[in-house]
Order: sequence, then structure tokens, then C-alpha cells
Amino acid sequence: MQALHKLALAPIAETTADRNSYGFREGRSCHDAIAAGFDALSKPNSATWILEGDIKGCFDNFSHQWMFDHIPMDKQVLSKWLKAGYIEEGQLYPSRKGTPQGGIISPTLSNMALDGMAQAIHSVVPPRNSRVNFVRYADDFIVTAKSKRLLDEHVKPAIETFLATRGLKLSEEKTVITHITQGFTFLGQSFRKQGNVLHIIPSQTAVLSIINKLGEMIHRHVSAPMAVMIKKLNDTLRGWGNYHRFVVSSRAFGKVDSYIIEQLWRMLRKRHPNKSKKWLIPRYWQAGGRDYRFAVKRKTKSADKVDSVIRLADLKRTRYVKIKADANPYLQKYAGYYYDRRHKRSKKELGALSARAYRSGNLRTQQ
Repeated sequence: MQALHKLALAPIAETTADRNSYGFREGRSCHDAIAAGFDALSKPNSATWILEGDIKGCFDNFSHQWMFDHIPMDKQVLSKWLKAGYIEEGQLYPSRKGTPQGGIISPTLSNMALDGMAQAIHSVVPPRNSRVNFVRYADDFIVTAKSKRLLDEHVKPAIETFLATRGLKLSEEKTVITHITQGFTFLGQSFRKQGNVLHIIPSQTAVLSIINKLGEMIHRHVSAPMAVMIKKLNDTLRGWGNYHRFVVSSRAFGKVDSYIIEQLWRMLRKRHPNKSKKWLIPRYWQAGGRDYRFAVKRKTKSADKVDSVIRLADLKRTRYVKIKADANPYLQKYAGYYYDRRHKRSKKELGALSARAYRSGNLRTQQ
């Protein structure tokens, strides 16, 4: 039932959405939001101050009354979804606010509630030379401006007023105003400007997170078949690498690759404590790409197969092409645009994945 109502609401949500809103919308992704941030901050005369917005408990605190008044759908059905509550250990916990997380229609409802924030911001700033730009992905957003005072005295109060009518408020601890030379983190990427050059790199938190995850994975599979461990590592590395390969990621990729090599050597020492380096290298390492890579052979019915750990340094890196802000998949005039964009992405932009996998519907994006 939620899927059916979403089919009816989606065209309305797309038509009324903020131009630079990218979360949970068709044909849009985190990469579009990051590219929009680059466009807003990369020019020599771009804004230099950024408000990093964080909504406190966003999806848990939406006002039900606001949704009843503004979401154009059957009110009785909407009321049942919002007030259904949940049962844990036989105890019913009612829902008095917020949207049901995990529900098919919840992202659409949340987007419709947050759309209009850009208009609220632009209504309180000077029309010229303010360099105010708004970029949102779900409940994470940034606002750029030429001065800290403009953000603090005009933009932030406008956002607080906008959110208050929806039962929401900003987190005082996580909502900060930062100068571009100090840098900030948005959607797992670190933005920082040195001189007139804007650098976007994988954030330190993102790098440490993937390193810890890979280390735990190798530790858990120290006694498992090599092919199983390699598949787990490759799935994780490919997903993380494809997410970060559109920014300046060479140093981060090299750090992760070095860590993998180090941990695999430690694992081999535990598996073969009495074997020398000369014995280990021919059995577990082979030349490939820019350097040697970890690889093992396994026998199949047809022929021997080699399983190897991919190197992030070998992934193709390119500049991401942001979607047009006004593009709407439900308007006929953009049908050709969306077709060309999908066709180009299958062959060029997703070079690390095969076009055959994309066409067959097996493509998986991982953040």
C-alpha cells in the first residue's frame, strides 16, 4: 500500500523539491550533492563561509499535524502509518511524532517536509552578491555565504523558524559555521580551500572506518578459505572505492592499499609460521596493475581460477558530472536527458564496473 501511494506522491515531490536537494530522489545521489558543493565553493570569488546544518533527531521528530495538513494524500491512511507504533517484547510503543523509519514511503514524506528550506533561506538574504548556496542530502545540508554574520544573523534564524513549524530543531552541538580554509566534512568528504584551489578528499573518519572494517574482516577470516576472504574484501573495497573515486583520493587509496598488504602479510605469517618469505611470495602474490597483488589459485571443474584482492589505486578516477538541478524524470522534455545520462554512466563514469552488469540490473552502489 505504501508503494502504491508513493507512486502517486513521487511526481509531486519531484516537482516541488528544492533544486539542490539530492537525497532519496530518482536519478540523484551523494555524488551530485558533493559536486554541487564543489560548484558553490571552487571559484576564486566563491563564498568563504559555510553553515554545516544538523537536524536533531530529524526522522524521529516530524510533526504529525504538519504532515496531515500538507501532505496531499488520504489522511486516514497517512494517520494509520504515522501512528502505528511498534511492538518490542510484547509491549506496544505508540508513535506520537516522526516518520516510520524503514517504511517505503518515509523518505518521500521526509523530503516533502524539508522541501522549501531553500526558499526560506533566500527570502531573508540580499538578492545580490551574497553568494548564498544551499545543498541538502536527506537531513544533512550546508549553506554557503560571503560572511559569517550573514549566516549567523539571517540564515540560521530562518532555518530554525522553518524547522520549528515541522516539529524540528537544529542541533546546537553539531551545527557550526566554518571558514573554507579551516575545512569541513560533508557526506564523507573533506572540503578545504588552499589559496584559490578547493580540495575534496575522503575524510579521515571515512578512511579510518574502512581500515578498521577491513582489519576486522581479515581477522575473522584468518582460518576461512582464501577465496571467501578475498570475495568479502573485494566487495567492501569496490563499494568504498567507487564512492570516493570521484574526488582527490590517490593518497587515501594508497593508505588503504598499504594497510591491506600489511594485514595480509600478518595473516600469512599466522597461517604458515614456519615458512619463509621466498616460499610465501610465489604462492600468494602475483604481478598485476602497478604492483604485486595478493592472489591465490583454486581448482574448478573447467580450469584453475585465480582470485586476487583488488587495488584501489587501479580503480579509474574521473570527475563526476552533476545532474541538472531542474531535471525531472516525470517531465517528457527530460526523458532524453535521463536516457543519455544512464547510457553514459554505464560505459564511462562507472569504468570500474562492467557495462554488462549495469545493463543486466546487477549494479549495486555502496556508500
